[in-house]
Parts: sequence; C-alpha cells; structure tokens
Amino acid sequence: MTDPRNACEFCGLPVPDPWWGSHRQEEDGTEPRYCCFGCRFAAAVTQERNDEGAVRWTLTRLGVAIFFTMNVMVFTMALWTYDVYDVNPTEPLAGSLADLFRYICLICALPVLFLLGIPLAENALDNLRRRVLSTDLLLVTGVAAAYLYSGVSVFRGEGHVYFEVGCMVLVMVTLGRWLEAAGRLKATTALDALEKLIPETVRLICDGEVRTVPVAEVAINDALRVLPGERFPVDGRLLQNETSVDEQVLTGEVRPVEKQVGDSVLGGTLNLEGDVLIAVTSPAGVGTLSRLIEFVRQARLSKGRYQRLADTLASWFFPVMILVATAACLYHGVNHSWDRGLLAGLSVVLIACPCALGLATPLAVWAAMGTAARAQVLFRSGMAMEQLAGVRAIRFDKTGTLTTGCLPVAKFLVAGDRELVLHRAAMLAASSTHALSAAIIQFAHMNSTPHAQDRIQSLAGRGVVGRIDAADSDCYLGSLRFLRERGQTLSAPLQEQIRNTNQNDAPMTYIGWGGDIRGVFLFDESLRLNARQVITTLSNQGLDVGVLTGDHAARGRTLSQQLSLNVQAELLPEDKVAAITAAQRDIGPVAMVGDGINDAPALAASDVGIALGCGADVSREAAAVCLLGDDLSSIPWILQLSRRTVRIIRQNLAWAVGYNTVGVGLACCGLLNPAWAAVLMAGSSFFVITNSLRLNEAASANGVDHSSSQADNAPSRDSSVPNDAPTDPVPGNVMTPA
Repeated sequence: MTDPRNACEFCGLPVPDPWWGSHRQEEDGTEPRYCCFGCRFAAAVTQERNDEGAVRWTLTRLGVAIFFTMNVMVFTMALWTYDVYDVNPTEPLAGSLADLFRYICLICALPVLFLLGIPLAENALDNLRRRVLSTDLLLVTGVAAAYLYSGVSVFRGEGHVYFEVGCMVLVMVTLGRWLEAAGRLKATTALDALEKLIPETVRLICDGEVRTVPVAEVAINDALRVLPGERFPVDGRLLQNETSVDEQVLTGEVRPVEKQVGDSVLGGTLNLEGDVLIAVTSPAGVGTLSRLIEFVRQARLSKGRYQRLADTLASWFFPVMILVATAACLYHGVNHSWDRGLLAGLSVVLIACPCALGLATPLAVWAAMGTAARAQVLFRSGMAMEQLAGVRAIRFDKTGTLTTGCLPVAKFLVAGDRELVLHRAAMLAASSTHALSAAIIQFAHMNSTPHAQDRIQSLAGRGVVGRIDAADSDCYLGSLRFLRERGQTLSAPLQEQIRNTNQNDAPMTYIGWGGDIRGVFLFDESLRLNARQVITTLSNQGLDVGVLTGDHAARGRTLSQQLSLNVQAELLPEDKVAAITAAQRDIGPVAMVGDGINDAPALAASDVGIALGCGADVSREAAAVCLLGDDLSSIPWILQLSRRTVRIIRQNLAWAVGYNTVGVGLACCGLLNPAWAAVLMAGSSFFVITNSLRLNEAASANGVDHSSSQADNAPSRDSSVPNDAPTDPVPGNVMTPA
C-alpha cells in the first residue's frame, strides 16, 4: 500500500515512485508534492492558502500565453501563403516580409515559452531529481527542439519555423493537464464532505465558563457543550441531559437514536434536540469519523491487478517512445528532409500519451469508491472491487444477516429455580454481543447491562462459559451441541416441554451447569423484508446463492423452503470455512456475507468478505467490504457497481493501448501534424476521464435507495451464543428447497 505521505497534494493520487534506484533525497515535508504538472498548475489556480493575487497571476499567465499563441499562428499562416498580403513571391519585398514575420513569430513565441514552458521544465527537472522519468521530459524535449530549430531558421533567414507548434503544444498540454487534474479531483472528493462535518471550533466548559476554542485543542475528558442542530465535534460520552442523534452519516440508520446520560456519541453525528454536555473520549483527528475517512483513503492508495498491469505498461512507455521518436526523426531526416524528420519525431513525442494509460484504472476505481461511500459501502482496497466483480457464488450467514437482528425471547422453559436460571443466563449473556444475548438480557428485565465477569469467556460461534456467583461448577450458555460437548444433558421433562411448544424450528439457546441443562430460551425470528427480493436478484445475476448457518436442521429446512435455496445447517466456524473452500473448488470465486465477527474465519476464507451492519466499526480485518447499514439491497448493487467498474477499466485500457498504437503509427509515418498530436493527446485523457466519471452516476442510475432501513433490521454484532434445537446435531446437513 502506498504511503499516504506520497499522495498528491491536489488530487490525492500517489506521486510516482522512482523508476530506477532509490530516492535518497530526504523529504522535509514542507514542500507540497504533486503527481503531475497538471495538478501543480491546478493547485496554483485554486489554492486557498495563497493570496488572491497569486491565483489571478496564474490565470493571467495562461490567458496571455493563449493571446500570444494566436498571434504566432496568424503570422505563421502568413508565411505559408503570400496571398495574405498580396505580394508577388518573386519581389524582394516578399522576402523582407517573410523575415519580418519570422521575427514577429519569434518575439510572440518567447513569452509563451517563459510563461508555460519554464514551469513545465521545472516540473520535469523536479521529477528527474526524484529519479522519476515523466512525460513532461518528453514534452520539454520536443518543444525545445521545435524552438531551437525555428530559432536557427529565423537567424539564417531561410527554412520553416515551427513556433506555432511549440506554442500550441504548451497551451494544449497545460489546458489538458488542468482538465485531467480537475477530473481526478472530482473522482476523489466523495468523502471531502465528511471532513467538513467536524466543526472548526467548540464550546469548552472550563471553570464553569464557556470558551470557544479550536477543535484541535480539545483533549480527552474535556467537557464540551453542544446545542440542538449542531454536530458533535468529537467522540464523547453524554454527561448531562438527554437527546436524539442523527447517525445516518456513519451508521446508515435513518431513524434518530435516543441518547441518555452515559451513552456514547460519535463525532460528525447531528444533535437533534437537547442542549447537552459531553466528555471527550477521542480528540479530533483520531475519532470514529477520522478513522472512516482514513480507511477510504488507504483503500484508494492500494493497487489492484489492473492498476499493476497499467503500471507495468507505463514503466516501458518512456524508453520505448524515446527510441521510436528518435528512429522516426532519423528515418525521415535521412530519406526525406530534416524538417520532416523533426516533425515526425515531435509528433511521436506528443501523440504518445501515458496519461490515459495511467488514469485508466485509478480514476475508475476512485470514482466507484466515492459512489459506494456515499451509499454507506466501504471497500478496503481496489483489489476487493475487482475481486467482487468476478465472484461466481455468494454465501450468507443467517442470524442477523438474512434475518432481523432483533430476536425477542418468545418462551423461556426452565427445569428448577426460574429466577436463578434467568439470572445466571443474563450474567453469561453480558459477555457476548450476539443478538440473542441482548434479547436474553432484555427478557431478564435488568435495568442495565450486567457487568462482564472476569471469569466468563465468550467462545465465538459456540457459546459462553463461566463461573457465576457462588456456583460450584462452570455455567454454560449456547447451543445444545455446545452444552452436550461440555457434559450437560437434556432431561426428559424439559424435552417434553419443548415438544409441546410446537416450535421445534425456532432459534433456541440453552443454559446449564452441574451436568444438567436447566433452561432453554425460544426466540421469534423473521426474515428481513427484502431478503427474498435480494436472493432473487442475485440469482438473476447468475450467482450461486446459499446459506451457511450454525442453526439446527429443522430451522434450516424452513429457511430453505422460504427462500428456495440451499442451506447448510449446524455448522461450526471451521465447518463454514470448509463449505467456502468446497464452493471455491466446485463453482469459482466466492463472496461471504456476515456480521464480520463470529463469521471472521469464513469471511477470511472467501475471496471477498462482506460485513453487514459495520456501523462506525470499519476496522473489521476479515471483511474486504463493509456495509455501514444493514440494507441487504446494497449487496446486488455493489456487485453491479463492481462489474461496471471493471468493464469501464477494460474500456479505458483498451482505448489507451489502441489510441497510442494507432497514433504513434501515424506519427511515425509523418501523417500527423504535431499541433494536432497535442490536441489528440488531451482528447485521449479527456475520454478516459469522462468515461470513468460515469461511475459517479451509478447510485442514482441503479435506483436503489441506500438511505432506507427497516426499523426492525438491527444487525447482529457477534455470534458467541448460537442457537440450536433439541435434536442430535448432524454437522453439515444440507437442505434443498422442497
């Protein structure tokens, strides 16, 4: 991954690495770094840190250069035809006028050289000092050759002059690079609005007084006042009053979230109601919003397969074009004239455009990542997007993914002291963040979440074990399989109670100690409202869709009938990994959708792991894609976006390679004027830019409303307490639709 410090100051693209050796010059970090001349020029025009006069001078410099270029072209046309000034070519006056016009062209061309040529040369030399061979060096060489040859012709009083070529090249290159830089900037500013969510100043409570200070001066445990309608400047904890908070920008949840004293608030979220005080838990720059922005920036700097291919082609581009231009110049110079040789060589230099090749992949990926980020979808890298476009199968976790994360306890069956069993179950559940654990705690009617005991251990994908209060032995909470593995048995009376409920396919969690299962929780579970539609859409996209769950066989059969797809049930985490591996072998690349915690092994084993309901937690290493919300419709949408991105990348690469092949061929044959070559070079980059920026329209064109979410679709965060049924487990039992 590219060091963020090597990113361009203007567009954010990586500054090219040295093509040979290592760059030993120490960077003190005080001078801004740019990836190309276009970004350097565009930054000079749009910079905010310099005074307005400097910006006006930059624009004036370009305008003056264009004015002189037009004059050069007018007088050059006069040199090509004597009809302009109605003089007989055989008269001495014709020769005098020709000499005069040559000198006028020279005088008008010099300002263009100083105004636009010198900055371009400085950029080329700066790259050369950093051991980076850029196309700017090619352009400077070609323009210098045109000026030198034309200057000699002026002072000799004979021969053609090509000042108009040099001026036109400088103007078109400057304008073209400016447009390129603006296009790159447009593709990379999707998250810039997030940075503006953080207020620049805050109300700091100090010694009972309110002082306005810069947000950068805020420290941990400082008390801040936030008024209704303002955004929280940093992550914090509510100290005073209650409020409701709009967290959509970070979690994708459109409904306001009620906050009470002691609850955490996230920087960048909107305070809707109360005049509140918060205690700072994370200072500016290191909070949740900052981590989210840094997450996407790091992802943008990574290189996928297509980017590495483009870099490989570009690394050979410069030396090959130097050889081709030299060969064309020598061939035409020896066999025809050195005038024609110069034009042919200059045309090769100008038409050769690695800019389009270099922009083909990163611009498309960045535009797609920006579109995805606006839809609360974060890609960990460009490679993840390329891999997602190639998946042939997709596997879902069940609890909290295809089903709603809110599973209330429907029934509680107990053998023994009901209050004791319920109390110990709630204490164990406090050490797990599984959706079923939260339901158990709520069912126990506890006013606050029990403190997680030091002697309690949560086993991902299995259950919770620990010694509660004065118990003589460990207590276990989890699936029937887990409790049986730990030596707990299900009594006949409790089995009879379960059978009498007629809910054998309901999610169940058991609690036991001392060798006996003492109670069982039965939960209500329902599919998300759009689960069937999403499964159908994915199937229509040509994907093999299935479900991997630790749930029992009966529930798996019910789910298989509801969704008309294959369900593999009663799987431990290692069984899910085996199922993913088998699908990769039999079908092809596989994507796995889960919550990113208990599914971590399966997500890591898949080609692309998709974590649903990440919210503010974007650091789940097992997931290549993080969905901030819990809207399942995002999944087919990001698949379409990834496929469209790869399609546009291929179009860009095909255009760049084809354009350079045809253009260089015409230039070598002497069939392309250098001025037109400069125009076509800018046009090539413009095509790649506009083609890539079409991805910015993907969100609206797809017709998916990513801001919507169902009230009951709260995502699960962990699966330490899987559910099971009172039947003997059959690992890997596969249900096919009836």
